[in-house]
Amino acid sequence: MAATGTALIAAQPGSSWDNAWPQVTANGVGSQNLDLLQIVDEGQGVVLNVDHAGVVHNPASSATNGTRVGVFQTKLASGDTTAHYFADAFTNLAKLDILQVISPTGGSVLKYLDYLGVSH
Repeated sequence: MAATGTALIAAQPGSSWDNAWPQVTANGVGSQNLDLLQIVDEGQGVVLNVDHAGVVHNPASSATNGTRVGVFQTKLASGDTTAHYFADAFTNLAKLDILQVISPTGGSVLKYLDYLGVSH
């Protein structure tokens, strides 16, 4: 699947997930390694997370206390598919990518998280 022309949530310049969404601490030393995004159920439990490196975890694995992009809600119970969680959490009739990393020099899409929740 090819990247879409735009992203539903955000398209950031960079060469990796980490430098598109910087992870620096308040004092500028070290890295926070926060999840890019999380999908939570109605009880606010994290059912899926996309970590700082763009890896999708379903079920959630080592979810962080905070995210770089956001926390999104699903009405689905724990144990559902990644595609179902993404369809429920995002109103995305055009099936746009959710996130994109855009080359700062050429503007091409280097990395993206598609509407099915697959990281490319």
